[in-house]
Amino acid sequence: MKYQVTHITKYEYQLPASLCHNLVYQVPVNHSFQEVEKVNYQIHPVPHLVVTREDFFSNKFIYFSIEEFHQRLTVEIKSEVKISEPVWISAAPQNTAPWENVVIWLKSTDAESDIRQFYLESDHVVFIPGIREYALKSFTPGRPIMEAMLDLNSRIFNDFDFTPGFTDVTTKLEEVFLHKKGVCQDFAHFSLACLRSIGLSARYVSGYIETLPPPGKPKLFGSDASHAWIALYIPDIGWTEFDATNNLLVNDRHIRTAIGRDFADVVPLKGVVYSGAGQRMYVNVDVRRVE
Repeated sequence: MKYQVTHITKYEYQLPASLCHNLVYQVPVNHSFQEVEKVNYQIHPVPHLVVTREDFFSNKFIYFSIEEFHQRLTVEIKSEVKISEPVWISAAPQNTAPWENVVIWLKSTDAESDIRQFYLESDHVVFIPGIREYALKSFTPGRPIMEAMLDLNSRIFNDFDFTPGFTDVTTKLEEVFLHKKGVCQDFAHFSLACLRSIGLSARYVSGYIETLPPPGKPKLFGSDASHAWIALYIPDIGWTEFDATNNLLVNDRHIRTAIGRDFADVVPLKGVVYSGAGQRMYVNVDVRRVE
C-alpha cells in the first residue's frame, strides 16, 4: 500500500508570542516494511532556524525556532510512504517461544541492551496495583509469547471503552485501569505496563492508521488522527506490533513515525513558547491511499 499523510497543527495565541522553540516528531522513517518516498514541510511564520536530526531511538525529528512576534503558528508535514506486509503477519503464534523463556533470555547478557532497555518503567508506564495480575490472565504458564500477546490485545479491546475526551496526557494509568476508558495512547501505555510488569520488553509506537468512511460516503479531509500502538520483542521474529485499540496484529494500514519508552518520548509537536497568555491548538490529520 502507498499512502499520503498530511498532518497540520495550528496554534493561536491570545497575545503575540515573541519566541518559540519546537520539536516535531511527525517524520516517518524507513523499515524493512516501510519505505519513505517523500517528506515535505511548511512552517509559518518562516522559522529563523530549522534542523532535521535523529534522536537516541533513531527517530527523525525537526527542530525549529521562530524569533519574532507572532500570534499564530502553523506546521504542515506531508509524507508519502509505501507499506508492505510485515513479517509477523505470516508467523505462527503457537510456534513462538514460551514467554517465560523470553523473560529469562532478556535478563541474560545474550539480549542486547537496546532491547532490554524497554522492560523498565517509564514516566507513563508504571506498575500500578493489579497490572501484573491482569497480564498473567493471558500469559499463563508455558504459553507461547505471541499467542499470549494476541489474547491480551483482545482482552484490552473488549474490556476498555474508547472514549475521546475522558483522558489527557496528564491522566494517570490508575484512572484508565479503574474506569476502563481512554484513547489509543492510554491503551498503548496499559499494554506496555502489563508486558513490562512480567519482565518482557515492549516499546511505544507512534504513527497513523488508515480509516475508511462508511460505504457510499466520501472521505473527509482531517478525519484521521495520530495513532499509537505497541511493539513486543519476540525472538526469531523481532519487534512485533500490536494495536489494542482495534484488536489488530499491525498490518499494512499502519504508518510509523517514531518509537520510544512511552508517549513522552515521541510527542508529535512539543516546545517552549514565550507569550503572556494562553493558546489554542487545532490538529488535522489525513491519511489517503495514493495507489
